[in-house]
Amino acid sequence: MDKMIRSLCGFCHSNCGIIVRVRDGKITRIEGDPENPVNRGYLCPKAQALKPMIESEERLKFPLKKMKSGFVKVSWDEALNLAADKLTHVRQAYGPESLVLCGGAPVTYVARDGFRQFMGVFGSPNFTGASNLCHVPRKVAFDDAFGGMPEPDLENSRLIIFWAGNPVNTTRFTGHASVDGFNRTISRAKERGANVVVIDPVRTETAALADEWVRPNIATDTALGLAMARTIIKENLYDRAFVEKWVIRFDEIKKHVEPLTPEWAEKITAVPADRIRELARLYATTEGAAIKDGNGLDMHSTGVDMVRTIVLLIALTGNIDNKGGNPFLPFVPQTPLPNVRSEKRSMGREQFPLFPAVPFPVVKERLMGEAPERPRAIIVHHSNPVLVQANRERTKQALEKLEFMMVMDIFPTATTELADLVLPAAADLEMVDYRAFSSTKGGFLALREKVVEPPGSARPVFEVEYGLAKKMGIEQNYPFRNAEEWLNFVLKPAKVSLDDLRREHVIYGSPAVVYKKYEREGFKTPSGKVECYSERFEKAGRQALPVFEYPKESPTARPDLAKKYTLCATTRRPAEFVHTKLVNLPTAGRIYPDPIVKLNASDASKRDVKQDDMVEVESRTGKIRLKANISEEVTPGLVTIDFGWGNPTDKKASINSLSPDDVWDPVSGGYPNRLFLCEVKKG
Repeated sequence: MDKMIRSLCGFCHSNCGIIVRVRDGKITRIEGDPENPVNRGYLCPKAQALKPMIESEERLKFPLKKMKSGFVKVSWDEALNLAADKLTHVRQAYGPESLVLCGGAPVTYVARDGFRQFMGVFGSPNFTGASNLCHVPRKVAFDDAFGGMPEPDLENSRLIIFWAGNPVNTTRFTGHASVDGFNRTISRAKERGANVVVIDPVRTETAALADEWVRPNIATDTALGLAMARTIIKENLYDRAFVEKWVIRFDEIKKHVEPLTPEWAEKITAVPADRIRELARLYATTEGAAIKDGNGLDMHSTGVDMVRTIVLLIALTGNIDNKGGNPFLPFVPQTPLPNVRSEKRSMGREQFPLFPAVPFPVVKERLMGEAPERPRAIIVHHSNPVLVQANRERTKQALEKLEFMMVMDIFPTATTELADLVLPAAADLEMVDYRAFSSTKGGFLALREKVVEPPGSARPVFEVEYGLAKKMGIEQNYPFRNAEEWLNFVLKPAKVSLDDLRREHVIYGSPAVVYKKYEREGFKTPSGKVECYSERFEKAGRQALPVFEYPKESPTARPDLAKKYTLCATTRRPAEFVHTKLVNLPTAGRIYPDPIVKLNASDASKRDVKQDDMVEVESRTGKIRLKANISEEVTPGLVTIDFGWGNPTDKKASINSLSPDDVWDPVSGGYPNRLFLCEVKKG
């Protein structure tokens, strides 16, 4: 008889509740958990890849050491001795800050926290990864103005604007919040009479369900937002009581946007001026209007200012921490890692003083330039920078300059191919983990229970990093030795233990949301007020208010390049996959076997390209071959290219061979993965 175990899927940030049926140590079936408040039994197709992922013969099962002849299997003792020797040498020769940790998207907290404590006891403050491309650039803008990052109150909003995001595809309707049964967010909003608006240059799955789709030219969001702000102020639609009491230096804001008319924005965005006014009026006059910013804003050379403009709109309308707007939702307290911190400044702080992590361009350029204060060793955990960061070939060249590179992962990747040491990681459902959610009903915790044993000698990351620390003699400041102890340690402030979660599985640990907390507490900014006019940006050499600039990799900014590369390219992640994962598995691979490039019919006709033709896509950094898809989802002059392929397990084209890495956002280091110039030709 099957044993039924409640757990969580870890294939995206939603972390849906699942029920796993197990017999004789093997998974027999996975279904949605109707009692979990996140998904209420709903599961997207990605969850069906959990069983094939765990049972895949392509899994890394033993430590691998790189030799001249290739990778050879070694014991854990030999692997940890090698890592300890290399890292001890690096620490003694160059200092602890010469070690960098490269992490990936924290879709699970194991992914978030792996090797974090090790960096603290080692003495390095240098954390890098995908943060320059996802979420953190937006967080910088929100934190600077509001002192925190609010969530859209999707269950109470009368107007929801999804800006540069496609939550129907990604299943991520919020940042870290739970919307009860999230898959019905849009249908429920419409049932209660709310308007749903999508702002996106591409006709996405979410745009197809919206009441209104606003289609600006790609990466012109700052101009659109500033013209909306100008309309709101000019027509006295702003929340006067809130602005006068809580928004500093409003006179400067008013002066700044005065010349930025909808007519000015129309020439840049291609959105008619009257439509810009209508959108501004709709947002400003709807009581309880929420904006959900999306990942489409992160991967641009001007991304942070795009989000600062959205922040300005939220502030002008008073839709911050209010019902139906963008409130700060309650979260269960946890212990952040590492709990031992280096007193040294992180690498690149002088260049990126506003960014909380080390932007990947700092790591890459210091390695390529062989700077004296460059990384000498790197630990890569749950990350694949070769496929994620711009200009794949140059990323590889940079990483090859390291003295030591250790990668811990589940499958062979484009990054493990470069490693000196590859360590096999336990996968989701092969170790305990947890997830914290905020919600209007209160912050809560949910358990990702261990369901099966890892294959071969694969191990949970916390056992590995503690073992490495012990080999180096620096384990005395470790508060945990394995996943169970890690979970109990980080949840101490919540007064919740692993045993508690095993009994209840979902535990609410904070009260329901209280709106307008600023009336009692102020905002968590230096002034205690909203700082859309940012003195911190000014001190860092940036504009105090957001300014529209044409993206550095655009036809207007680079007319010389546009003569040869006449199309703008952006990226798209198919809903069947997660970042660079799952494309090698039969469940998703059968549904979506190959990456494609989508072209408008007019662009295809000019190039004699027909449906399903193989085409060559070329940019100034490289070229790849893909299958063409003719689609009206994209406007003439714009193409979308699928992201996620290029690992040794799939051996297919990687879009990041095309994206340039010599330009980036000056605040976040965000590469222009979402906008670069290219050309498509048949063949």
